[in-house]
Amino acid sequence: MASTDESSAHVVGTTRWLRLETITYKTEDGVEKNWDRAVRTTKSRNPAIPDAVCIKTYLQTDDGDMIVLVRQFRPPIGKYTIELPAGLIDEGESIADAALRELREECGYQGGVVKSVSPPLAMSPGLTDENVALVEVELPKQPAKGKQELEGDEEGRGLEVVLVKKEQFREELAKLAEAGNCIMMCVWGMAQAF
Repeated sequence: MASTDESSAHVVGTTRWLRLETITYKTEDGVEKNWDRAVRTTKSRNPAIPDAVCIKTYLQTDDGDMIVLVRQFRPPIGKYTIELPAGLIDEGESIADAALRELREECGYQGGVVKSVSPPLAMSPGLTDENVALVEVELPKQPAKGKQELEGDEEGRGLEVVLVKKEQFREELAKLAEAGNCIMMCVWGMAQAF
């Protein structure tokens, strides 16, 4: 069985949010090889707590259910993206509390109820050890809507709420992609389920 020797991590460089490491792993044949990975510097000390949350939620309107997404500029890829509302889990914060906080900060929605929380899920396991919890939040029919509470690096990247009719999810995402937006993989996958 293949395995990674975590004690082999050699730090190549560190920034405020990330650490680049070279690690040693063994293949199924027992051959040792090296791999470069990015590691979040904000990881919880509790391995059961993921790094971040992604929030799946619907806004109930008279026109039907609207899927709540966000559009924002992502400097690493130089494009605007269409994503689920998401964010890092603060030290000592529960997964549910982080999801409700991020939904309030990024979208302004309050009064949601957490319906389900996934186990930690890998986002890009060939590149990073980052993992997230997918949290389903049920919003009331008329949720309290405040203004966004963007902070730090979120400011100045044009973060905006995008509401997409559930029945037209695929078509609307295709239009957003044609307009030059990069669609987050899990959002595209969600659309294929409809």
